Amino acid sequence: MSMDVIDHTHHCQALVGSDIQFAFQTIIDTNEQEVVGFEALVRGIKNEPPAVVFSRIPHDQRFLFDQACRIRAMEAAEAFGIDSKLHLNCGEIKAGNVELVAATTLHIARRHNLDPANIVLELSNLDAIGNAAALEQVQTCLSAAGLTTLADNFGHRDANLRPVAGFRPQRLKLAHKLVDGIDRNPESQAIVKAALAFCEQMNIRPMASGVERAEEFEWLQTAGVELFQGYFFAQPGMDAA
Repeated sequence: MSMDVIDHTHHCQALVGSDIQFAFQTIIDTNEQEVVGFEALVRGIKNEPPAVVFSRIPHDQRFLFDQACRIRAMEAAEAFGIDSKLHLNCGEIKAGNVELVAATTLHIARRHNLDPANIVLELSNLDAIGNAAALEQVQTCLSAAGLTTLADNFGHRDANLRPVAGFRPQRLKLAHKLVDGIDRNPESQAIVKAALAFCEQMNIRPMASGVERAEEFEWLQTAGVELFQGYFFAQPGMDAA
């Protein structure tokens, strides 16, 4: 293991102390009819949501804090006893730092007895990564490390599939904003149907987040979605730290 990675890990860990914690939200596979993973959701010590936590971080420290949260989430996952898929949020990955992200993730996963094949990195910043070459570089590096990639929050701001096509993740997550009330929203239904057709053609597995009502779940399942998360299934559970 490179000393640069070890030093970087220590530097990231120094950014966070006891002021953050994690909630783990279940991910359900309705095809397998079981829980197949958990997403680590950062919370403030008073249970503040991620937006509040990150608003306190200076812009020039966002990448290091992003890394620190993944490190702490993997530590919490071991304490929580997670041995299935572990979804980790990524908001600051770019071509220039992806090798460090991959190396650090593998280092911490092995330290905490987590199978790297079970790590799913949820990237919410595809638009910010850059052109097609940059997207391909990030995907190639993460895939070579044996990590699964997921394009997060599709439909939260827009429904542009071009960055997803350039990135070619293994999974795509439909945002809560798109899922909310989908059973009675023809516009959202049309967007989701187009996204699902795209996923089928590109061999990307879709996932729905923020499912809160039986009607939403039933519509999405009928449309072909098999992976789900949301309050309809379970409330996030706090880590054991």
